Formats: sequence, C-alpha cells, structure tokens
Amino acid sequence: MMVDDKRKATVLAVDDTPENLDVVKGILGQEYQIKAAVNGKMALKVAETQCPDLILLDVMMPEMDGYEVCRRLKANPTTSQIPVIFLTAKDQTTDETRGFELGAADYILKPVNPAILMARVKTHLALKYNVDALQEAYRIIECQHARMGQELNVGRDIQMSMIPQDFPPFPDRAEFDLHAVIDPAREVGGDFYDFFFINDDELCLCVGDVSGKGVPAALFMAVTRTLIKSRATEDRSIASIVTHVNDELSRDNPNTMFVTVFAAIVNVRTGDLRFTNAGHNPPYIRRGDGTINVLAERHGPMVGVLPGVAYGEAIAQLARGDLLFIFTDGVTEAMNADNSLFSEERLEQLLAERQLETASGAVQEVLTAVQAFEFETERSDDITILAFKYRGSGVAPSKSATIRIRNSLDELPKVVEGLAIFVNETEISTDVLRAFNVVFDELLSNVISYGFRDDDEHFIEIKLELTGKRLTVTIIDDGVPFNPLSRAIPDTSLGIEEREVGGLGIHIVRNLVDEIRYQRNINRNVLTLIKKIGG
Repeated sequence: MMVDDKRKATVLAVDDTPENLDVVKGILGQEYQIKAAVNGKMALKVAETQCPDLILLDVMMPEMDGYEVCRRLKANPTTSQIPVIFLTAKDQTTDETRGFELGAADYILKPVNPAILMARVKTHLALKYNVDALQEAYRIIECQHARMGQELNVGRDIQMSMIPQDFPPFPDRAEFDLHAVIDPAREVGGDFYDFFFINDDELCLCVGDVSGKGVPAALFMAVTRTLIKSRATEDRSIASIVTHVNDELSRDNPNTMFVTVFAAIVNVRTGDLRFTNAGHNPPYIRRGDGTINVLAERHGPMVGVLPGVAYGEAIAQLARGDLLFIFTDGVTEAMNADNSLFSEERLEQLLAERQLETASGAVQEVLTAVQAFEFETERSDDITILAFKYRGSGVAPSKSATIRIRNSLDELPKVVEGLAIFVNETEISTDVLRAFNVVFDELLSNVISYGFRDDDEHFIEIKLELTGKRLTVTIIDDGVPFNPLSRAIPDTSLGIEEREVGGLGIHIVRNLVDEIRYQRNINRNVLTLIKKIGG
C-alpha cells in the first residue's frame, strides 16, 4: 500500500538503548511519525499490528539480534515488504552480506550522521512507494486480462509519471538547454531518462533501456532510476554509481532482466563531461561547426546481469554550442515497410546537416524524421531521446592547482607555500592570501588532529581553482564523517565564560569566505569554499 499523502510516513526504530532511539527521533521526528521498540519481540509485534513504512533496526540486541528480527519480518507476508535498514557499529560491517541475504535494504554506520540517515530514509521510502505503485498496476492488469489494452495505458501513465516532463526543467540556468522525450510503442516499455543536479555546478544525465516489455520492465526501470538518483547524492564518480546500481540489481534478479545505461555528469560551468556506457548505444556530440563525434567507449556490460563488474568511465569536453545527443535503439532500429532500419548512418547525417539551435529542436527534428521513416509501420520499441545543448558560463578556469599533504601538522607549511605560489601567479590580493591562511590553519588543523581514528598515513587534497572573479577551494579527506557546518553559530555577544565551547573557528571561516558547503561522498569529506575576488 502507498502512504496517504495526508499523513506522515511511519518509521519504526528498534534499539535496546533509549539514547539511540532519542537520536533517531530527534533527526526524523519532524518529517516522520516515529514508533519505538526496545527489543526484537516488541519490534515484531509493532510491525505486524501497525505496519510501519520503514524499519530502522539495531544489529546487536540481547535475546533476539537484528538479523533474527529481519529474518522473521521477511518470512511474514504481512511485514515482508517493509524496507529494513540496519544500524550498525563500524566493527560489525563484516556481516553486511548476511544482512543483505536476509532481505535488508541498506546499512548505516553508527554514530549516525543526520544528513545520511535522512537521505537514506527518504530514498528507500521513495523506492518502496514506486515499487508499490507498479506492483499495484501489475496486479490490476493480471486480474483484468480482458481489459488488457486499457490497463496497459494505465501502466504507461504510471511509467510516464515517474520521469520529468516539464521543460525547460531549469529555467534559471543559462549555461545549457535541455530537452527529452519518450515516444512510446503500443506496449508499456522500460525506457527512461532522468536529469538532476548533484551540486551547484554538476548535472547528472542518464538514459536507459530495460529488456522486455510490460509492467515488469517498467518496474525494473523505476528501481534502476531510483538507485541511480540515490547513489548520486553521495557519490560523484559516475563509474562508481553504475557499479553500485549493477551490484544492487544483480543481487536478486531471478528473471535475468537487464538495462543498458548511458550515464554522465557534466559540469555546466566548465563543460567537463564524465560518462559511463553500460551496453548502451553510443551517443553523439555534435560540435558547433557541425562535426559529429561518437562517444564510442564501452565501459562494461548491461546492468543487472553480472554481479561484481567494476565499470569504467571516460571524459570529454563540451565547448559552447556543442550538443550532446543521447538515445535508445528505438531510434536507429526503427523499421520501415521495406524492413530497412533508420540506422546510425542516417542519424549521424541528420545531426550533421540540420541547424539544431535548441535542444528541443534537435529532439523534434530526429523524432519527426524517424516517424516519417516508419510511416504506418507498427513500432516495436519505444523511442527515447535526450538532448543537452551546452551554452557555457562564458568563463573558463584561468588557473588551477592541487596541494596534497599527509595527515600531519608538520605538513601545514606546504599548504601556506603552495597557496602563496598560486596567489603570486594570479591577480589575487594578499588580503585573500592572509584570509585563506587563517582558513587553512583552522580547518586543516581540525582534520589532522581529530579526523582520523587510526595511526595510518592518510592524505588530504586541497584543490584551488580561479575562474573569473571567483576562487574555489575544495578540501577532500578520507577521515570520519564530519560536517563542520553543523556546529551552532556561537553567540559572540556573550562572554567567554557564558558561551558554549567550540564553534568559534568555523564561525571565523564563514566570515572569511562568501560561500561554504559540505558533502559526504562515500568515504570522503568534501568541503567547498568560494571567495569572490575584487568587485
């Protein structure tokens, strides 16, 4: 059953430590209705009688541990479809495989990071609702076979409701123009496209084609799309994202369904394009002068078939006026009455010869040409097209550098020296140099002193990039998850004795830069600082 939009989703938190339950309530309480259970027996009773939408389950509990609770939940038809997220201490992660084999949806390490907990709960609830909707559609179709045509239209509506269809999707972004379309065949298919920002500058684009037809393909499509979007919130490697999605889909795939995927992350400020092709049709870049470049690299097989595949990625550069054209094989394999295919050659010729001033114009030109080629021939596959026209920010990075240090306070002079060299080679004022010396002293000292829980050697990267009048500094480390921006702003009107300890350093940093943001990317802390240079 889907959650009624008029009520909050219910999350059951199970932990034998009341303080841990209080933490969960504090993080999720405003957005969700929180139920609590202090042992496994109580959790099973609450789950069966009150049917929560999601369960957060502690692993180590007396009498009945989390694994046994999960096993019983999945064995009970009443509770088997409730997503279970294990909360586990770091030294318990070796048993992750056991939890997934029992049907768990995810693991979250203790101590819980609030942002990660909130993101994972939202993701798995969204996935559950999508699966519930499609399962309900499938049940309706099975029960009313005589009305198959009508119900397939319902399935098509469900499928189309899951993809973005409002264009232009980002009207306030002048750096690019984006348009996409799915022109369906008669049956419900598994084609999809998606696009979403993962930060201010990086836009994720993806197009996929699921094997088979009907509601099962649409269901597989929905799961794939959700997994990509979920992983991209915390992983900036497109190869890693596709690898993760493949592992998830391959884990439980009795029907051996698969999906071809082309996924990319484009920096809309610089035009940098990183992409992974998993068994998909090679897309094209139509350059401003009409030249056609084929992105012919393949980085692995179709997604969902072979577990454990490590996908690769490639890079390309978009210049102002370039058009990235992504499509499914419904375009090139469209057939006319003479059983001739539309073909890659015909598509390349069309892209090269037409003006294609806008993304929507490019999509419509190709779609119209394919439809005219088919004429009245019955189509057997969906046609999906995504066009991305890069207009550029008009400003390319004029200077960049990377400083790499070990996690030792003795290394801090290297940062000061590297920054001084960078500043001397640019028009950055010495005031900015002094400000960032303070910033680095505060942030890097904290990372080095408190960010690592072992005695091993670690490395910290400081990336400097000057673009026009904007200096961007990115600090990356593989220490414990820590968001310095979560510290409360100290009340400086109070005396030292009256103020709470801590928070003053990051408060100073905030006042020395114009923008600051934090992101946890898998096992990396990424802190980005932006300083406007001059007027």
